[in-house]
Formats: sequence, C-alpha cells, structure tokens
Amino acid sequence: MRKGTGNFSLTMVQKFFPHVTEVTDADDDIELEVEEGDSKSGSLKDHNHCAFARACQRKFKARGVIVSISTAYVILKEGAIRYQLPESVSREIVSFDRKGGFAEGTYVLKAPEKHHRLGARQERSGGGTHEHKGGKKRLFRHVTANVRAMLRSGEKAKVKH
Repeated sequence: MRKGTGNFSLTMVQKFFPHVTEVTDADDDIELEVEEGDSKSGSLKDHNHCAFARACQRKFKARGVIVSISTAYVILKEGAIRYQLPESVSREIVSFDRKGGFAEGTYVLKAPEKHHRLGARQERSGGGTHEHKGGKKRLFRHVTANVRAMLRSGEKAKVKH
C-alpha cells in the first residue's frame, strides 16, 4: 500500500473515525458480494451504513467503512485504505439513495490509478469550461440530486456505532 500526502483524505476520514492516523492507497482491486440483506438493512444516504458499506465491512471484517459516490475508505485498526469505485458501483449508490435498492451481485473496489494516488500531482486542464461575463472561464459542474452529500462538503459526520 502506498502512503501519500493525503491530508484531505486523513482529515475527512477523521471526521467519521477520529482514531485513524493514516490513509493509504490500495495496491490491488478487490471483489466483493453485495447480498440482498445488505440492500434491505442499509441506511439511505449514509456513508457508513449503506448497502455497499455493509458488504465492504463484512468482506474486510473492518472497524468501519466510508462510502461516497466515487471513493471508499476501509477502516482497519488505526489506518484507512482508500479505493476508487467504478461507475457500476456509483450508479447503484445513486439508485440505493433514491430508494431504488442496490442490485445484489459481485462488485469491485479498484486500487487508485497512478494519477489518482495520494500525493500525486494533480494537473488542471481547461476542459469543461466556457466563457463567462467579463472573459473569465467558469467551470460547469453537474451535481446529482437526492443522494448522499459529497465528502468534501464539510458536512458534520454522522456515525452510528
């Protein structure tokens, strides 16, 4: 596992799990099964107790899990392992949060690609912008409604133990 300068990641994880002292990137992809019971007992719009979080916690025998639309953190002892979520999982999370359920089956937690790893330099591109009054470029951003809040939103963490 690769440690990085994941200051944001560590700060965000500590909102939910204050005892965590480091965040590392996963090295390998992991398959896991989401069962019917996960969808039935999971909590809507809940980063820690949704259907996918329940499946992750069972697979890893983890202390906890934080699942956003695109990233999952698996909490093991005082450390967290960061995974990227493929689009198939993101779509199921949106479905679940909108009361459509989470389809049972096999899903994958992806190890972050080289350019998404902790500490990787993020290059900014001009893509996705358009001209705005005064000649300044404005970034267009679509926000999916009626799903869990983004982890970057600064919301207070709700953890049920």
